[in-house]
Amino acid sequence: MAAPEASVTARPVTTARWVLSIAAGIVLVFLVFAIMLPPSATMGAHVTFLDRLSMFGLGVAVAAVVACPAWPRMRADDAGVRMRGFVGGYREVPWSLVHAVEFPPTARWARLVLADDEALTLYAVQRADGAASVEVMDRLRALHRAARR
Repeated sequence: MAAPEASVTARPVTTARWVLSIAAGIVLVFLVFAIMLPPSATMGAHVTFLDRLSMFGLGVAVAAVVACPAWPRMRADDAGVRMRGFVGGYREVPWSLVHAVEFPPTARWARLVLADDEALTLYAVQRADGAASVEVMDRLRALHRAARR
């Protein structure tokens, strides 16, 4: 059997396309609303440049939250797995702690099974990515087998 590749990387592709498209649409809608705000509302309020800028900024903030599912990343090598979820930083797990690499048939994401049946979800390896996630799982399992020897 051939030696496993030195490293495996993964990120959500299909989900990222969807959420980034939606986020871009949200920014565009808020920009259009900010531009189209009348200078003085019928209720007597005066709309300033800062109001328009705030409306656009709110759209950017909403889009950033919507884009969170595009954030996960995973990189595995002979030392272990380095993963990042929807928010926060990277988490490193050495192969010595990993008992199994699973992708249950009903799950949306792959997972690492640790001692005492504790599981860490690999949000970067998603069922929606189809064949790409199958390839990542094959390579992950090969790295795990090589590390357990």
